[in-house]
Amino acid sequence: MKRMVLIIIVFAGFALGGGFKKYAGEFLSLGAGSRLTAMGGAGTAVANDVTAAYWNPAGLVEAKGMQFELMHSKQFITSIQQNYLAASAQLKNNSTLAVSLLYLTVNGIKDSRHAFNIQDNKVDYSLVTEFNVGDYALLVSYAKPYNKRLNYGLTVKMLYRDYHSESALGLGFDAGTQYRYGRNLYFGLLLRDLTGTMIAWSTGKKEFITPSLRLGTAYRLKFDVVPMTLEPALDLNILFENRKFASQFHWAGLSADALAGLEVAYKNLLAVRLGMDDLQRFTTGIGLQIPKLRIDYSFTAYENELGNIHRISFHLQLDQVL
Repeated sequence: MKRMVLIIIVFAGFALGGGFKKYAGEFLSLGAGSRLTAMGGAGTAVANDVTAAYWNPAGLVEAKGMQFELMHSKQFITSIQQNYLAASAQLKNNSTLAVSLLYLTVNGIKDSRHAFNIQDNKVDYSLVTEFNVGDYALLVSYAKPYNKRLNYGLTVKMLYRDYHSESALGLGFDAGTQYRYGRNLYFGLLLRDLTGTMIAWSTGKKEFITPSLRLGTAYRLKFDVVPMTLEPALDLNILFENRKFASQFHWAGLSADALAGLEVAYKNLLAVRLGMDDLQRFTTGIGLQIPKLRIDYSFTAYENELGNIHRISFHLQLDQVL
Protein backbone atom coordinates (compact mmCIF):
# COMPACT_ATOMS: atom_id res chain seq x y z
CA MET A 1 0.00 0.00 0.00
CA LYS A 2 2.85 2.40 0.82
CA ARG A 3 4.43 1.67 -2.54
CA MET A 4 1.16 2.46 -4.33
CA VAL A 5 0.83 5.79 -2.48
CA LEU A 6 4.41 6.67 -3.41
CA ILE A 7 3.75 5.93 -7.08
CA ILE A 8 0.67 8.18 -7.03
CA ILE A 9 2.62 11.03 -5.41
CA VAL A 10 5.49 10.75 -7.88
CA PHE A 11 3.26 10.83 -10.96
CA ALA A 12 1.07 13.56 -9.50
CA GLY A 13 4.18 15.69 -9.08
CA PHE A 14 5.30 14.93 -12.63
CA ALA A 15 1.85 15.79 -14.01
CA LEU A 16 1.68 19.09 -12.13
CA GLY A 17 5.17 19.89 -13.34
CA GLY A 18 4.07 19.69 -16.98
CA GLY A 19 5.37 16.24 -17.89
CA PHE A 20 1.94 15.10 -19.10
CA LYS A 21 -0.50 16.42 -21.70
CA LYS A 22 -3.94 17.38 -20.41
CA TYR A 23 -6.81 15.47 -22.10
CA ALA A 24 -4.35 13.31 -24.08
CA GLY A 25 -6.33 10.16 -23.24
CA GLU A 26 -9.83 11.58 -23.33
CA PHE A 27 -10.97 9.19 -26.08
CA LEU A 28 -10.38 6.31 -23.63
CA SER A 29 -12.92 7.66 -21.12
CA LEU A 30 -16.10 7.14 -23.16
CA GLY A 31 -17.00 3.80 -21.61
CA ALA A 32 -17.50 0.26 -22.89
CA GLY A 33 -20.69 -1.76 -23.02
CA SER A 34 -24.21 -0.49 -22.40
CA ARG A 35 -24.78 -1.95 -18.95
CA LEU A 36 -22.37 0.22 -16.96
CA THR A 37 -22.68 3.30 -19.17
CA ALA A 38 -26.39 3.21 -18.28
CA MET A 39 -25.29 3.28 -14.62
CA GLY A 40 -23.36 6.51 -15.13
CA GLY A 41 -20.05 4.69 -15.54
CA ALA A 42 -19.90 3.74 -11.85
CA GLY A 43 -18.37 0.36 -12.63
CA THR A 44 -15.13 0.03 -10.63
CA ALA A 45 -16.72 -2.22 -8.00
CA VAL A 46 -19.62 -3.51 -10.15
CA ALA A 47 -17.85 -4.82 -13.27
CA ASN A 48 -18.09 -8.62 -13.30
CA ASP A 49 -18.23 -9.68 -16.95
CA VAL A 50 -16.06 -9.35 -20.06
CA THR A 51 -16.38 -5.54 -20.04
CA ALA A 52 -14.42 -5.48 -16.77
CA ALA A 53 -11.31 -5.45 -18.99
CA TYR A 54 -12.16 -1.77 -19.48
CA TRP A 55 -13.79 -0.80 -16.17
CA ASN A 56 -11.57 -2.78 -13.76
CA PRO A 57 -9.64 -5.86 -14.95
CA ALA A 58 -9.96 -7.46 -11.50
CA GLY A 59 -13.65 -8.01 -12.22
CA LEU A 60 -12.78 -10.48 -14.99
CA VAL A 61 -12.43 -13.16 -12.30
CA GLU A 62 -16.26 -13.18 -12.13
CA ALA A 63 -16.66 -13.46 -15.92
CA LYS A 64 -17.77 -17.09 -16.04
CA GLY A 65 -17.08 -19.36 -19.01
CA MET A 66 -16.40 -17.67 -22.32
CA GLN A 67 -17.96 -14.27 -22.91
CA PHE A 68 -18.24 -11.95 -25.90
CA GLU A 69 -19.43 -8.36 -26.10
CA LEU A 70 -20.28 -6.13 -29.05
CA MET A 71 -21.29 -2.48 -28.59
CA HIS A 72 -22.12 0.22 -31.10
CA SER A 73 -22.97 3.86 -30.44
CA LYS A 74 -23.21 7.17 -32.25
CA GLN A 75 -22.54 10.58 -30.75
CA PHE A 76 -22.86 14.24 -31.67
CA ILE A 77 -25.72 13.75 -34.15
CA THR A 78 -24.21 10.50 -35.50
CA SER A 79 -20.97 12.16 -36.68
CA ILE A 80 -18.82 10.16 -34.22
CA GLN A 81 -19.13 6.40 -34.05
CA GLN A 82 -17.82 4.29 -31.18
CA ASN A 83 -17.50 0.51 -31.32
CA TYR A 84 -16.35 -2.03 -28.76
CA LEU A 85 -15.49 -5.70 -29.22
CA ALA A 86 -14.36 -7.96 -26.39
CA ALA A 87 -13.84 -11.63 -25.59
CA SER A 88 -12.84 -13.37 -22.36
CA ALA A 89 -12.17 -16.95 -21.26
CA GLN A 90 -11.63 -18.53 -17.86
CA LEU A 91 -8.47 -20.59 -17.53
CA LYS A 92 -7.93 -23.74 -15.49
CA ASN A 93 -6.17 -21.94 -12.62
CA ASN A 94 -9.29 -19.76 -11.96
CA SER A 95 -7.67 -16.85 -13.79
CA THR A 96 -9.25 -15.06 -16.76
CA LEU A 97 -7.78 -13.73 -20.00
CA ALA A 98 -9.52 -11.10 -22.14
CA VAL A 99 -8.87 -9.22 -25.38
CA SER A 100 -10.77 -6.02 -26.22
CA LEU A 101 -10.83 -3.53 -29.07
CA LEU A 102 -12.23 -0.04 -28.56
CA TYR A 103 -12.30 2.39 -31.46
CA LEU A 104 -13.72 5.81 -32.19
CA THR A 105 -14.06 7.04 -35.78
CA VAL A 106 -15.20 10.11 -37.69
CA ASN A 107 -15.90 9.37 -41.36
CA GLY A 108 -16.42 11.46 -44.47
CA ILE A 109 -14.50 14.60 -43.45
CA LYS A 110 -14.25 17.02 -46.40
CA ASP A 111 -10.72 17.95 -47.53
CA SER A 112 -10.59 21.08 -49.69
CA ARG A 113 -6.93 21.96 -49.15
CA HIS A 114 -6.06 21.27 -52.80
CA ALA A 115 -9.38 22.28 -54.34
CA PHE A 116 -8.97 26.04 -54.56
CA ASN A 117 -8.47 27.33 -58.11
CA ILE A 118 -6.32 30.43 -57.93
CA GLN A 119 -7.05 31.52 -61.52
CA ASP A 120 -10.82 31.38 -61.07
CA ASN A 121 -10.59 32.46 -57.43
CA LYS A 122 -13.04 29.78 -56.32
CA VAL A 123 -13.21 26.22 -55.06
CA ASP A 124 -13.24 23.42 -57.61
CA TYR A 125 -15.63 21.00 -55.91
CA SER A 126 -14.52 18.16 -58.18
CA LEU A 127 -11.19 18.25 -56.35
CA VAL A 128 -12.73 18.07 -52.86
CA THR A 129 -11.95 14.68 -51.29
CA GLU A 130 -12.95 12.91 -48.09
CA PHE A 131 -10.94 11.22 -45.37
CA ASN A 132 -11.55 9.38 -42.10
CA VAL A 133 -9.88 9.69 -38.71
CA GLY A 134 -9.92 7.29 -35.77
CA ASP A 135 -8.59 6.36 -32.36
CA TYR A 136 -8.01 2.66 -31.64
CA ALA A 137 -7.18 0.87 -28.38
CA LEU A 138 -6.34 -2.82 -28.13
CA LEU A 139 -6.53 -4.15 -24.56
CA VAL A 140 -5.07 -7.44 -23.32
CA SER A 141 -6.17 -8.18 -19.76
CA TYR A 142 -5.43 -10.83 -17.14
CA ALA A 143 -7.11 -11.33 -13.78
CA LYS A 144 -6.68 -13.78 -10.92
CA PRO A 145 -8.11 -14.24 -7.41
CA TYR A 146 -5.75 -13.56 -4.53
CA ASN A 147 -8.13 -15.24 -2.10
CA LYS A 148 -11.90 -15.76 -1.79
CA ARG A 149 -12.53 -12.05 -1.25
CA LEU A 150 -9.80 -10.22 -3.17
CA ASN A 151 -9.20 -10.26 -6.94
CA TYR A 152 -6.60 -8.37 -8.95
CA GLY A 153 -6.04 -7.71 -12.63
CA LEU A 154 -3.78 -5.99 -15.16
CA THR A 155 -4.46 -4.54 -18.61
CA VAL A 156 -1.90 -3.74 -21.31
CA LYS A 157 -3.13 -1.02 -23.69
CA MET A 158 -1.80 -0.59 -27.23
CA LEU A 159 -3.00 2.61 -28.89
CA TYR A 160 -3.12 3.78 -32.49
CA ARG A 161 -4.33 7.23 -33.55
CA ASP A 162 -4.89 7.92 -37.25
CA TYR A 163 -5.43 11.58 -38.15
CA HIS A 164 -4.93 11.21 -41.92
CA SER A 165 -1.81 13.38 -42.24
CA GLU A 166 -0.43 12.29 -38.87
CA SER A 167 -0.55 9.11 -36.80
CA ALA A 168 0.61 7.96 -33.38
CA LEU A 169 1.36 4.82 -31.38
CA GLY A 170 1.03 4.40 -27.63
CA LEU A 171 1.52 1.88 -24.86
CA GLY A 172 0.13 1.92 -21.33
CA PHE A 173 -0.99 -0.17 -18.35
CA ASP A 174 -4.00 -0.31 -16.03
CA ALA A 175 -4.13 -2.24 -12.75
CA GLY A 176 -7.08 -2.89 -10.47
CA THR A 177 -8.41 -4.77 -7.48
CA GLN A 178 -11.86 -5.74 -6.22
CA TYR A 179 -12.68 -6.73 -2.65
CA ARG A 180 -15.87 -8.23 -1.24
CA TYR A 181 -16.68 -7.42 2.39
CA GLY A 182 -19.27 -9.72 3.91
CA ARG A 183 -21.79 -11.07 1.41
CA ASN A 184 -23.02 -8.00 -0.43
CA LEU A 185 -20.60 -5.06 -0.08
CA TYR A 186 -17.99 -4.55 -2.82
CA PHE A 187 -15.04 -2.20 -3.19
CA GLY A 188 -12.97 -1.48 -6.27
CA LEU A 189 -9.74 0.36 -7.02
CA LEU A 190 -8.32 1.11 -10.45
CA LEU A 191 -5.05 2.78 -11.41
CA ARG A 192 -5.31 3.88 -15.03
CA ASP A 193 -2.18 4.64 -17.04
CA LEU A 194 -0.21 3.81 -13.92
CA THR A 195 3.19 4.36 -15.52
CA GLY A 196 2.05 7.26 -17.68
CA THR A 197 0.92 6.15 -21.14
CA MET A 198 3.20 7.51 -23.85
CA ILE A 199 1.80 8.48 -27.27
CA ALA A 200 4.48 8.98 -29.95
CA TRP A 201 3.38 10.91 -33.04
CA SER A 202 4.77 10.51 -36.54
CA THR A 203 5.85 14.16 -36.33
CA GLY A 204 8.26 13.30 -33.52
CA LYS A 205 6.06 14.85 -30.82
CA LYS A 206 5.44 12.80 -27.66
CA GLU A 207 2.48 13.05 -25.30
CA PHE A 208 1.88 11.32 -21.98
CA ILE A 209 -1.50 10.38 -20.52
CA THR A 210 -1.58 11.28 -16.85
CA PRO A 211 -2.12 8.45 -14.34
CA SER A 212 -5.49 8.56 -12.57
CA LEU A 213 -6.99 6.82 -9.56
CA ARG A 214 -10.53 5.49 -9.46
CA LEU A 215 -12.31 4.27 -6.32
CA GLY A 216 -15.67 2.55 -6.26
CA THR A 217 -18.15 0.82 -4.00
CA ALA A 218 -21.39 -1.08 -4.56
CA TYR A 219 -23.94 -2.95 -2.47
CA ARG A 220 -25.86 -5.90 -3.90
CA LEU A 221 -29.18 -6.29 -2.08
CA LYS A 222 -31.29 -9.41 -2.70
CA PHE A 223 -34.91 -9.62 -1.66
CA ASP A 224 -36.47 -12.81 -0.31
CA VAL A 225 -40.12 -11.92 -0.92
CA VAL A 226 -39.70 -11.14 -4.64
CA PRO A 227 -36.89 -12.42 -6.91
CA MET A 228 -35.27 -9.02 -7.32
CA THR A 229 -31.84 -7.50 -6.75
CA LEU A 230 -31.03 -3.88 -6.11
CA GLU A 231 -27.47 -2.64 -6.66
CA PRO A 232 -26.49 1.01 -6.08
CA ALA A 233 -22.93 2.00 -7.01
CA LEU A 234 -20.70 5.02 -6.49
CA ASP A 235 -17.35 5.89 -8.08
CA LEU A 236 -14.84 8.68 -7.48
CA ASN A 237 -12.43 9.42 -10.32
CA ILE A 238 -9.34 11.32 -9.13
CA LEU A 239 -7.27 13.09 -11.80
CA PHE A 240 -3.94 14.89 -11.65
CA GLU A 241 -4.37 17.09 -14.73
CA ASN A 242 -5.26 20.37 -13.00
CA ARG A 243 -8.64 20.50 -14.74
CA LYS A 244 -10.10 23.06 -12.35
CA PHE A 245 -13.52 24.13 -13.63
CA ALA A 246 -13.78 21.19 -16.05
CA SER A 247 -14.30 18.87 -13.05
CA GLN A 248 -16.83 18.64 -10.25
CA PHE A 249 -14.26 19.12 -7.50
CA HIS A 250 -10.77 20.56 -7.63
CA TRP A 251 -8.05 21.47 -5.19
CA ALA A 252 -4.64 22.79 -6.22
CA GLY A 253 -3.64 20.54 -9.13
CA LEU A 254 -5.99 17.70 -8.21
CA SER A 255 -9.50 17.24 -9.53
CA ALA A 256 -12.21 14.65 -8.97
CA ASP A 257 -15.53 13.59 -10.44
CA ALA A 258 -18.25 11.53 -8.77
CA LEU A 259 -20.32 8.99 -10.70
CA ALA A 260 -23.41 7.18 -9.42
CA GLY A 261 -25.56 4.38 -10.72
CA LEU A 262 -28.35 1.98 -9.82
CA GLU A 263 -29.44 -1.36 -11.27
CA VAL A 264 -32.74 -3.08 -10.45
CA ALA A 265 -32.98 -6.63 -11.81
CA TYR A 266 -35.88 -9.08 -11.81
CA LYS A 267 -35.17 -12.84 -11.89
CA ASN A 268 -31.95 -12.20 -13.79
CA LEU A 269 -34.18 -11.67 -16.83
CA LEU A 270 -34.89 -7.95 -16.93
CA ALA A 271 -32.83 -5.06 -15.57
CA VAL A 272 -33.54 -1.34 -15.39
CA ARG A 273 -30.62 1.04 -14.84
CA LEU A 274 -30.03 4.73 -14.28
CA GLY A 275 -27.21 6.98 -13.18
CA MET A 276 -25.31 10.26 -13.32
CA ASP A 277 -21.95 10.34 -15.10
CA ASP A 278 -18.82 12.43 -14.52
CA LEU A 279 -20.21 15.28 -16.66
CA GLN A 280 -23.37 15.24 -14.53
CA ARG A 281 -25.45 13.93 -17.41
CA PHE A 282 -28.43 11.70 -16.74
CA THR A 283 -28.06 8.14 -17.99
CA THR A 284 -30.51 5.27 -18.15
CA GLY A 285 -30.97 1.93 -19.86
CA ILE A 286 -32.48 -1.51 -19.89
CA GLY A 287 -31.19 -5.07 -20.21
CA LEU A 288 -32.96 -8.22 -21.38
CA GLN A 289 -31.49 -11.66 -20.65
CA ILE A 290 -32.41 -14.68 -22.77
CA PRO A 291 -30.55 -18.02 -22.73
CA LYS A 292 -26.85 -17.27 -23.27
CA LEU A 293 -27.57 -13.80 -24.72
CA ARG A 294 -28.10 -10.44 -23.03
CA ILE A 295 -29.17 -7.35 -24.93
CA ASP A 296 -28.44 -3.99 -23.29
CA TYR A 297 -29.40 -0.45 -24.26
CA SER A 298 -28.22 2.79 -22.68
CA PHE A 299 -29.10 6.45 -23.17
CA THR A 300 -27.07 9.51 -22.18
CA ALA A 301 -28.81 12.89 -22.24
CA TYR A 302 -27.24 16.05 -23.62
CA GLU A 303 -28.82 19.39 -22.81
CA ASN A 304 -27.57 21.14 -25.94
CA GLU A 305 -27.49 20.85 -29.72
CA LEU A 306 -24.87 18.08 -29.74
CA GLY A 307 -27.55 15.40 -29.46
CA ASN A 308 -28.07 12.46 -27.12
CA ILE A 309 -26.01 9.26 -27.04
CA HIS A 310 -27.57 5.87 -27.74
CA ARG A 311 -25.66 2.62 -27.19
CA ILE A 312 -26.67 -0.94 -27.97
CA SER A 313 -24.75 -4.01 -26.76
CA PHE A 314 -24.97 -7.74 -27.30
CA HIS A 315 -23.44 -9.98 -24.62
CA LEU A 316 -22.95 -13.69 -25.33
CA GLN A 317 -21.93 -16.20 -22.64
CA LEU A 318 -20.87 -19.78 -23.41
CA ASP A 319 -19.70 -22.67 -21.30
CA GLN A 320 -16.06 -22.82 -20.30
CA VAL A 321 -13.93 -24.64 -22.86
CA LEU A 322 -10.36 -23.85 -21.73
